[in-house]
Amino acid sequence: MVSILLLGLLALPLSYFLNSLWCLRRNIAAAKATGLPYVVLPWSNLNLPWLILRPFLLPYLNKLPIRDALWFKLLSVDWPWHEQYSIFQRLGCDNFLYVSPVRNYFNTADAAVIDQITRRRNDFPKPIEVYGALDIYGKNVVSTEGNLWRHHRKTVSPPFNEKNNRMVWDESLRQAQSMVSGWMAHQTESSATIDRVAEDCMKLSLHVISCAGFGVNLDWPGPEDQKEQTLANGHASSNMEKEAKASEMSGEHRMSYVDALQSLLHNMIWIFVFPMVLLKWLPFSGTKRSYTSYIEWGKHLRALFDKKKDDIAVGKAQEGMDLMGFLCKGAGMTSDSARMASEKSQSKPLLSDNEIMGNAFIFLLAGHETAANSIHFSCLYLALHPSSQRRLQHSLDRIFGSRPISEWDYERDFNALFGTMAGAVLAEELRLIPPVPAIPKCVPRNASPQTVVSHNQKFTIPPATYINLVSLAAHRNPNTWPAGPPSDPKNPVHPTSNTDNDLEEFKPERWLRESAHASDPSLENDMYTEDAPNTATGTNASHALHRPPRGAYIPFSEGYRACLGRRFAQVEVLAALAVIFKDCSVELAVDQYATDEEVERMSEEEKREVYAKAAGDVRVVMREKMGMLFTMQMREAKVGVRVVKRGDERFAGL
Repeated sequence: MVSILLLGLLALPLSYFLNSLWCLRRNIAAAKATGLPYVVLPWSNLNLPWLILRPFLLPYLNKLPIRDALWFKLLSVDWPWHEQYSIFQRLGCDNFLYVSPVRNYFNTADAAVIDQITRRRNDFPKPIEVYGALDIYGKNVVSTEGNLWRHHRKTVSPPFNEKNNRMVWDESLRQAQSMVSGWMAHQTESSATIDRVAEDCMKLSLHVISCAGFGVNLDWPGPEDQKEQTLANGHASSNMEKEAKASEMSGEHRMSYVDALQSLLHNMIWIFVFPMVLLKWLPFSGTKRSYTSYIEWGKHLRALFDKKKDDIAVGKAQEGMDLMGFLCKGAGMTSDSARMASEKSQSKPLLSDNEIMGNAFIFLLAGHETAANSIHFSCLYLALHPSSQRRLQHSLDRIFGSRPISEWDYERDFNALFGTMAGAVLAEELRLIPPVPAIPKCVPRNASPQTVVSHNQKFTIPPATYINLVSLAAHRNPNTWPAGPPSDPKNPVHPTSNTDNDLEEFKPERWLRESAHASDPSLENDMYTEDAPNTATGTNASHALHRPPRGAYIPFSEGYRACLGRRFAQVEVLAALAVIFKDCSVELAVDQYATDEEVERMSEEEKREVYAKAAGDVRVVMREKMGMLFTMQMREAKVGVRVVKRGDERFAGL
């Protein structure tokens, strides 16, 4: 009996191995038939045991000769960030596949191919199974496809219009002023270095989307609270937060609105890995935090939803964007239907309660992470490139003059920002660090093979193939982008990608045309997608900026699945950058190399040397400590900066 059980146990891994080998041979044959270059992986880079063990095995595997092999590099889920365009360069092709026992993955940095795939939405849908973790509160516009997606999009798109962008602009200006005030107050402390820029940008964006989208007004901590402020314990003073604090004391809530959302986002990896039923009972601290924050944020989301239903029932209207109100009304909810619902009517709404809450969660998630990251990385890049920062400041002086922020106007000023140096800074930051490193598509298993054209040659993508539109590589493709020589050939920004050109470098000036200082607000244009239907467009001066070919620049995707909230993010980021850099400068902290007193005594050349050392450290952190969960973020690392009044810079001559 024991021997039979032992044989059975041995047969299981042997059967798994033989099945994987058979599937791998089948997938290699399919890849070979495309005529494209392909790389064979022993297992998928999304294999769960590999994802768990990789951090522990990597230090040892990196000592082996395999560390430079393409298949080993592709076993990292973050390979688009770490390798950028280099794998395409090594293969000599802008399209390639990697093959695993599970499936084949088609990867492209080819603008023409990306354009075809994004235009043909029925042939190349999203692989919605990848987005399962985003359904924790209900199906939504991100996690659906086909007719269901069209239904969601029709329901959720109305509030994303120019009329509501004014509120986003005003709230972004208000929140950015509070953030900068907190930074300047920090200058009076023993150390003027600020290492919470990423956290503060997340807070700013959360406050903006909460107010503009959901009517939850969140304020920054006062001067005393700033000393020990973190995102996880921010002291909000809105009615929602006050109610949450009272509910927490009465036992209804264990976490506040801000606490619950931030804890949920910080621990979402567990929701990706484990089903919710199992997550509830796992004994680990991370899984417990993840489940608790999921429950608590669900309560707050439900409270927002219930309050909005009550408002609709009595005919109460909210000024501004009111995303939750639009979701309810788009679902067919009126004052009459809300009253009927309270009387347990059996009529079926256009969106279920769970779908309304699922879309609300997606708006909050995407609406604050994307903008926050762009503000954060723009600040870091401008600190790394003081000459670009000065050019931005001079541009802001031309736009705003001596007007106080209270007189900045969306209709008048946003267009000017978008078409000059501020817009170029945002465009360049999104080129180098798009919100996601690759946009997933697929050819479904039950579909026909799909043909695309690259450089006048056709090739076919077989069914059951996942597709990565590798934005990080497409944005650096020298076959598409004008490129100059590298600034420092001996010290390239990336060790292997584009070492012979400047496409890895932050150069917002590459976006400026000769007419960059002139703007024509009468022109209707959009910097990212010209033809995507039902997207927020408006008059702007982006015609003054370089326009890449379609498919070459996809920070917000393209085509029918282009990001609904892209203009929301653009307005927020540009308003925040204008507030920060109109009266202030951001410099890297050099505390590791010199004290403030030593810096004061340095010559210009000595300052240049010490700043170069700090910049080198920051570049290493940005290259090695970045990763992807929902969006590209800096993981487990912080960059210290100094925020000073213009004219008080320590490294102004660089």
